[in-house]
Amino acid sequence: MTLSLITAVVITASLLVFLRPIAVSIGLVDRPDARKKHRADVPLIGGISILIGLSLSVLLLPSSLENYRIVFFGIGVLGVIGVLDDRKDVSAKTRIVAQFLVATILVTLDDVFVLHIGDILARDYPVYLGPLSYPLTIIAIVGVINAFNMIDGLDGLAASLLIMACLSVGVLLFLAGDEDHLNLVLVLVAATATFLLFNFDWIVGRSRQVFLGDAGSMVLGFVVVYLLIVASTGGKPPLRVTAAPWIIGLPLLDLLGVLALRILNKTPLFKADRLHIHHVLIDRGLNKITALGALLILQLGFCGIGILGSLNYWPDWALFWAAVMVAVSYIGLRLKFA
Repeated sequence: MTLSLITAVVITASLLVFLRPIAVSIGLVDRPDARKKHRADVPLIGGISILIGLSLSVLLLPSSLENYRIVFFGIGVLGVIGVLDDRKDVSAKTRIVAQFLVATILVTLDDVFVLHIGDILARDYPVYLGPLSYPLTIIAIVGVINAFNMIDGLDGLAASLLIMACLSVGVLLFLAGDEDHLNLVLVLVAATATFLLFNFDWIVGRSRQVFLGDAGSMVLGFVVVYLLIVASTGGKPPLRVTAAPWIIGLPLLDLLGVLALRILNKTPLFKADRLHIHHVLIDRGLNKITALGALLILQLGFCGIGILGSLNYWPDWALFWAAVMVAVSYIGLRLKFA
């Protein structure tokens, strides 16, 4: 396991350094515009570096790779689509089709799906989804992928949220003795944390800063939702299914709020804008570090509820309806002050 972690760090860091001039030469960069406030072109190689670092490091894990074949196929497909989108914008329709394809393959070929949504009606038995299990799981996977993709607009935010979500699931996997999936979590965290250092210009300098890119944000969202489903299903799942939305937390809230505003404004659902929560905070005068800190503290609270709710067997109905109340309240505030 130690070798895998070291490999993830070394490979990811090396790629972040050596791919930089290549990315600049081929135009794989994020350019400033009216919506993006950074001062110069920034290479979009974070996702590629994490993907390669993760994939090669997993090969060194002592556990069998058979269980991960389908999920890594999905990682590969989303990585390719993401790189193409980073290099030259791919249409939203193409991205969504690819996401639904990957989600469908994961659900149907790997049997990774949500069977029920817990005892949300307080009747002492869970509400089973029946024939809706597959389609609703597919929609949920696509939703989380886009939630992480959309919230990637502030230095360090998407990667930090991924690390917090993975560590939250990791704690529960560790206590449950699920070593195989825990190893995957730790390797992913190691690779993402390495990127995170290069994502802050005040750590590595503006000349070495890199961004995650769509290749990274989509892949991270995909892996997070995969881990959440795996951890919340089975005979004695370590994660309560109603606690999963709390672990996703901020990306899910942001997604719902932005979609509500776009519907209200009658604008395309996947058109880039400055309606995201990090944009709102910055536009209201907060600097990047303060905004990041505030959002991470909020996410820490969400993850804490997810962990404590699972460990202490909080009622499903309480976790579910509390999450609904938070989401509705947030959407209401966004619409009121739009």
